[in-house]
Amino acid sequence: MKNRLFKYFLLIPAFILLALTTFYPLVRSFWISLHEWDLKETAEMGPFVGINNYLSAFSDYQFWNTLKATLIFTGSTVIATIVLSILVGLLLSKEKKHLSFIRAILIIPFAVSPALIGYSWRFMLNPDYGLFDQIIGFFIPALSDVIWLSHEGTAMVALVSVVVWIFMPFISLMFISALMGMPKEVFEAAKVDGASSFQTFFRITLPMLQPIILIATILTTMFTLKAFDPIVTLTQGGPGASTSVLNFFIYKTGFQFFNLGYSAALGYILAGITMVVVIVYMRRLVKGDQWN
Repeated sequence: MKNRLFKYFLLIPAFILLALTTFYPLVRSFWISLHEWDLKETAEMGPFVGINNYLSAFSDYQFWNTLKATLIFTGSTVIATIVLSILVGLLLSKEKKHLSFIRAILIIPFAVSPALIGYSWRFMLNPDYGLFDQIIGFFIPALSDVIWLSHEGTAMVALVSVVVWIFMPFISLMFISALMGMPKEVFEAAKVDGASSFQTFFRITLPMLQPIILIATILTTMFTLKAFDPIVTLTQGGPGASTSVLNFFIYKTGFQFFNLGYSAALGYILAGITMVVVIVYMRRLVKGDQWN
């Protein structure tokens, strides 16, 4: 009996640490979201207002604008990351010695600080001396005079490009591992049957990659919804509010306008959106449905 209880006794420090760093902040922030608390007026938590902060969000035009920007930003980033990662995976999954080195250094962008990457891209997109701006202007003269971070459409394109550049190496490694682990006999049989490369990819490779695609989509969606550093350092939510996604809007509400109650409610709305997306993806993954 003592030996059976001893293993649970050893877990007590871990449970205490988890409670202090995870459970207490969750409960505390949810409790704050049920109160009115504006630090500009008082340092003490205000009166209990129930779900009024949540209802206020759905009647706030700024919330809907940020939600629209979040959907555009997340959808574009996820689609671009998955498509480009599959292409990179197809290119680097060949068993050649020189590709091993490329696969090893592929993870570097994912390991670099997102804030540093944001500042670097801001510098390189500068219309006066930016490297990327000069390269784009050289290959596409029509875009040579575009000030990328001063227009709503191009600012979102720039932001999506930065986030894709950050996440794509990690997701690409997932696809490289999956492609290198596929049974070669299946592809040899398809070749014997006269299947073209196009048919082999869409009828064999892509269906076999479906579980990895779903997992990669879940991870990329979660990474994108909580992306913060690139937004602050690259666009600061501008121009206007065109790149002010929900995560950045929560930060502004809580730490610039000091409305802690409303900010906490927005945080739980974002958490709810993330949970719904993950649950939908996970149900599809567990069911294992095949694409038609």
